Amino acid sequence: MAATHRNASVVRFRRAIQDISLAAKRTARNRVSSSMRAFKLSGALILAVAPSLHLLAQAPAPTIAERFLLAAANQDRTARGLPRLHFDDQLALAARLHAYEMAKRHTISHRFPGEQDLAARAGDAGAHFSLVTENVAEAPNSAEIHDLWMNSEGHRANLLDPNVDSVGIAVIQSRGEFYAVEDFAHMVQHLSLVQQEATVSDLLARSGLRVDAPAEDARQTCQLSTGFAGNRRPWFVMRYTSSDIHRLPDQLSDRIATGRYREAVVGACVPEHQTPFTSYSIAVLLFP
Repeated sequence: MAATHRNASVVRFRRAIQDISLAAKRTARNRVSSSMRAFKLSGALILAVAPSLHLLAQAPAPTIAERFLLAAANQDRTARGLPRLHFDDQLALAARLHAYEMAKRHTISHRFPGEQDLAARAGDAGAHFSLVTENVAEAPNSAEIHDLWMNSEGHRANLLDPNVDSVGIAVIQSRGEFYAVEDFAHMVQHLSLVQQEATVSDLLARSGLRVDAPAEDARQTCQLSTGFAGNRRPWFVMRYTSSDIHRLPDQLSDRIATGRYREAVVGACVPEHQTPFTSYSIAVLLFP
């Protein structure tokens, strides 16, 4: 799965709207579906806030409001045949930091001046992912927040995205308003280079190849843009970067299927370009 940012609109409960009466404002608090004009929806990038180390050391249990939003999201997903979301503590910490920032400023945004973007915030909180998206909202209670998200095309798409498997939720109450953040992600397993090599070697062995122990030449080949390291010339070299370590690239599978190769060596290396998104860089050397 390619590393992805996604755009999402901002939902904001507005305390003062010139074109509606006070009575309409009160009605908007009780009947979201019939008074969506009491909220402002606009496009925004998925961005976030820099983490604080003392907060990252804490992982408080979800509040009642946060548990409600998780249950509501999973209920809507289950009703549509989608897998349930796993509550992730690292994503929740990242979401909590941003929710605190919104509550402190008494407004909502995916990014405030001086903040990191969403991917950096989630990565600094310890999450490993290939896809990350975010919903934010301000409303008098968590039920209205979920209704707002489900009635907004961008937020609904995030909630019902079949490609995400985890969520972190934070709700902070201030001055009678709830400031909520949902950070969704497709999580990626964090593996050492040795574990990566073992995983790919197992896939190759299942394909009928004899797989030699990882060699330094293979690991150096992984770091090269072309060619190979060492004196032994492989018949074919495949370098690839992927967030899915449990699947061989189609091109490599097609090569193996020709039956020309009997032996393979795997080398893993650190990706050349470091980003908050987790991926694996692998080199597979095929020999007759």
